[in-house]
Amino acid sequence: MDFTYTAAQTALAGELGGLFGRFPSPPKLRAWADAGIAAFDGELWQMLADGRWLGLALAPADGGRGLGADELTLAAHEAGRALAPVPLVATLLAGEALKASALHAQPKALAGGDLRVALCLPPPGQMTPTVTVIDGRASGVLTPVADGLLADAVLCADATAGAWLVDLRGEVVRRHQLATLDLAHTAAELAVTDAPALALGDAGPWRDRAAILTAFEQIGGAQRCLDLAVAYARERYAFGQPIGAFQAVKHKLAALHVQIELARANAYFGAYALADGEPGILAEAAALARASATDAYLLAAQESLHVHGGGGFTWACEAHLHLRRARALEAALGGAALWRERLVDEAAVPAQA
Repeated sequence: MDFTYTAAQTALAGELGGLFGRFPSPPKLRAWADAGIAAFDGELWQMLADGRWLGLALAPADGGRGLGADELTLAAHEAGRALAPVPLVATLLAGEALKASALHAQPKALAGGDLRVALCLPPPGQMTPTVTVIDGRASGVLTPVADGLLADAVLCADATAGAWLVDLRGEVVRRHQLATLDLAHTAAELAVTDAPALALGDAGPWRDRAAILTAFEQIGGAQRCLDLAVAYARERYAFGQPIGAFQAVKHKLAALHVQIELARANAYFGAYALADGEPGILAEAAALARASATDAYLLAAQESLHVHGGGGFTWACEAHLHLRRARALEAALGGAALWRERLVDEAAVPAQA
């Protein structure tokens, strides 16, 4: 079994990474935080729409590129690496939902950037009533919702563990900004009243898909933290030599590299499951990818801060922005411990004859 990306896929990731590089997010995140402005890079979002990145897996007739699950994971990885202040991962996941629907106009709106999507799916084992859907109309309160202030739709769960794509356009929602750690994705509380809702089936598989894509986002962020730490260890001198020459720093960075690569391997299994679509494999792979990626991102952000020393805790250091993001992603779908319990539960299920 070969999980290696093809040369074309690697080039695609490089192209997207180059686009994100033209719109560096850390300076904007700091400025928006100082001004109290919700995080969203409208110019970057329009560039993503113009390049058909928002519809990677949608058919060309719907404004997409007609690609598959592997390309979705690569896009999530690059978004996490760049701390991109746009709801790319949630929008890509919504594209997967719309491909199976009969609403032909909606995929075109999504690919064109006119349908920004947020996620509000509960962690495993914590399915609680959030919205109630009657005759295709949703009402209830969703909180916290990352990117909720700007979302045109939200992928959420109802009281019966069903998944819904709720349309937030029009006078159907009241939004209240929440104070959260994450500076790249402003959170909000959404009070929804009689909003149109599209049924997506059981919430569990959609949460698993979200967990796998988010795992790639986390690994992208973790890799960025490691790269920042390595670069700083080469340029920061102490006692006449780079601090990267000291054994303690070498060991720290080497151990972090190993943890990230282990998480990456688990995420590759998640990418395989995402493409395969078999429910049993999907649940196991999501739990494995999510648990390992959550641990790796948190550790990478913390260790990068430590390598940067006192400067790592200043407003100018990018690493602490990643630590904020790592904590927010951990809370969004539940911590690593919850997903490890999910993995144990999946392993305990007897195989079907």
